[in-house]
Amino acid sequence: MKGELKKRKLIIELTVGLGLLIFIGMIAVLQYKSKVVKALTIEAGTPMAMLEVEKFLTNEDETGIFVTDMNSLDLKNPGTHEIQIKIGDKIYNSSLEIIDTMAPLATPVDQVVVKGETIEAEEFATNIMDATPVTVSFKEIPDVTVAGDKEVIIVLRDTSGNYSELKAKLSVLELQPVTVEAGTNPMLTTKDFLSEDDYRVTFETDLSKLDLSKPTTHDILLNVNGKGVNAQINVVDTTPPSARVVSQEIWNDETIEAASFVTEIMDVSEVKVSYKTLPDFTLLGDQSVILILEDESGNQAELTAQLTVKEDTEPPVILGVRDKLVYIGDALSYREGILVTDNKDENVKLQINSSSVNLKREGTYEVKYTATDLAGNTAVKTATITVKKFVVTDEMLNELADGILAKITKDTMTKRDVAYAIYKWVKGHVSYTGSSDKSDWKAEAYRGIKNGLGDCFTYYAVSEALLTRAGIDNMRVTRVGGKTQHFWNLINCGDGWYHFDTCPNRDRMDTFMMTDAKVAEYTEYRGNNYYNFDHSLYPATPEN
Repeated sequence: MKGELKKRKLIIELTVGLGLLIFIGMIAVLQYKSKVVKALTIEAGTPMAMLEVEKFLTNEDETGIFVTDMNSLDLKNPGTHEIQIKIGDKIYNSSLEIIDTMAPLATPVDQVVVKGETIEAEEFATNIMDATPVTVSFKEIPDVTVAGDKEVIIVLRDTSGNYSELKAKLSVLELQPVTVEAGTNPMLTTKDFLSEDDYRVTFETDLSKLDLSKPTTHDILLNVNGKGVNAQINVVDTTPPSARVVSQEIWNDETIEAASFVTEIMDVSEVKVSYKTLPDFTLLGDQSVILILEDESGNQAELTAQLTVKEDTEPPVILGVRDKLVYIGDALSYREGILVTDNKDENVKLQINSSSVNLKREGTYEVKYTATDLAGNTAVKTATITVKKFVVTDEMLNELADGILAKITKDTMTKRDVAYAIYKWVKGHVSYTGSSDKSDWKAEAYRGIKNGLGDCFTYYAVSEALLTRAGIDNMRVTRVGGKTQHFWNLINCGDGWYHFDTCPNRDRMDTFMMTDAKVAEYTEYRGNNYYNFDHSLYPATPEN
């Protein structure tokens, strides 16, 4: 085909050149008196290099030059242009007539389409050659609804009406969409899309990268005889869900979701679980429940499960209730160590009736524990609380005091150093609660050391126990007047008596080794007879 194009191009150039010579000769004969021809005719598309000024002159002995800018002329489109030529000192007028008598040329291109796919005539022609624009059309529109090879005639027409025809082949392929089940891994080949052996078919699309796990449509590209052709893979879900059934038990005042009856659900999409018929959640005993499993594609499976509705008739269990021995002045937690369990309810309310217990008086008392679940089942347990007066012996108190002094003192300390160590320990160990048993200072000192709780009497008692055991002289001081009682110590480390108060005060004032003047000053500042006492009952402190 390329050799034919070159041959036709050479013929065009020879014809154009010969025509120009004959035409110029004719003009020269008819207008032998003029120095330029009246008109020069050329074929559209003639190269500018062939358009020499001599072709416009009637006398070959004359010389001239173009006045007209010849490069501004469009030699591809037919038409007439006025040309001015200068010979000597004169300007002569001539015309350039551009005509188009040559039909377009092109190379035919065979095409492949899928059945039903449209194709344009321009796709069957390439390397189109013509001086003017060319339109490409079908001589007869091919039928793409029928598979097979067809001869197609293409018409090429330029703007001057010249035309030519090309013959090409159109192959209409019968490509069927391939359907696969979601979640499978099919081994697809090109023959699944086109079974004919007359075509070279390969995959342009990498099928291994397609997601075939969920229903969808994938557009893929095949290469058929060197041309890309579109095809489709339809991923469908036609498989109903599956699951393992689990029997369930509920109480007669409860309900349960359908999804609770199944586990290990298997499907390529989300599955909705529902009741085919709503169970009777108030019907005691066993009943069959029909479940519907439906996936996103509408596939359904029907399963049967067992539901047991129970009635709660079992009372709660109260654990940890036991008789207790306490001493007057001790705190008692009735709820400590008590645990309530129930076969159904998680949080069962426990009521404790301890109204008969008097922790300030010796005696035997009863505490009643009552637990009731939501179904009204009730459990009751009782415990005996024995209250006795706490008697602390010197041996008991001394043993506690010795243990503390061994930790906070050294043999190298002076009495004043030991007193200060005791002062710091009591202030840091005992927390103020506002209550104490003031009937027995030894018992209160024992409780203060053991429990770390009490009021000013406790601070005084613990201090006396430690000071006495450390060999430091001390005595109790009692407030006179005021709205409340207050107790503290006087101590003598060998250099006179001083006030010693380990109880906290709101001003956080240092109350170690205070003189009478100091406590009087603070009483004046704080008021409420804070350190007011009967001076006649106690030795005076040094002035400083």
